[in-house]
Amino acid sequence: MKIALYARAENPELSAVTGEIDRRGFAYTLNPESSAGYDLALSFGGDGTFLSAVRKMGVCQIPILGINSGRLGFMAAVAADEIGPAMEKLREGRYSVEERTLLAVEGGATGRAVNEFTIQKEGMSMISVEIGIDGGNVATYWADGVIVSTSTGSTAYSMSVGGAIVAPGCRCWILSPIAPHNLNIRPLVVPDTSVVTLRVTTRNGGEAIATIDNREQRVANGTGFTLSRAEQVLRVIRPEGNSFYKTLRDKLLWGVDARNNG
Repeated sequence: MKIALYARAENPELSAVTGEIDRRGFAYTLNPESSAGYDLALSFGGDGTFLSAVRKMGVCQIPILGINSGRLGFMAAVAADEIGPAMEKLREGRYSVEERTLLAVEGGATGRAVNEFTIQKEGMSMISVEIGIDGGNVATYWADGVIVSTSTGSTAYSMSVGGAIVAPGCRCWILSPIAPHNLNIRPLVVPDTSVVTLRVTTRNGGEAIATIDNREQRVANGTGFTLSRAEQVLRVIRPEGNSFYKTLRDKLLWGVDARNNG
């Protein structure tokens, strides 16, 4: 098995991963420019490392496993102390591969998002964002910004502003306002077959900030965007015994009674 390994070279725990890879007789290359010709990819770090790995992989659709050496990460679902068992499960074929939707962004910014696209204010003044779905006008959000999240990204920025947590196998987009002025506006979940359009209006003709995952750029007043399902999918490795719901319980401490600690 040939592995494309993505990690910060200065990560002090990297040797633990490479050691476990070597013990199983796998070949690997650290941070290749393309994942073409590899059987699978490993991301070792936090969610930022995972996002960078997917971007470097390009259109190649080999499956990727995330190993978390950061803090609260949902994309890198395998904990650092589970590296050995995870490698053994890979060697024995005891894993499944989940296909997840990617978000294609066109217009004032272009690219593919694993987690989300956002349009946000720059400075103190709120912005307005006109939202359309499949050619029909939906609403105008007066807010600090708007997040359009994939199901994978529902546990990222979207969750922090009150968006729904969605199982990654669900084929949908989550539209969530950031600090909305019109309080009757609520997060909206739509099928990922929908084409979502956004147009931003700023006060005094200033700029706004558009982001695609962890990349950002400034855009002019009146800029429009079109969001749709990308042709490529993200293929995520899920080792046996590691589920999305287990990750939720472990990382969000669901079921833990805080009263027992005080």
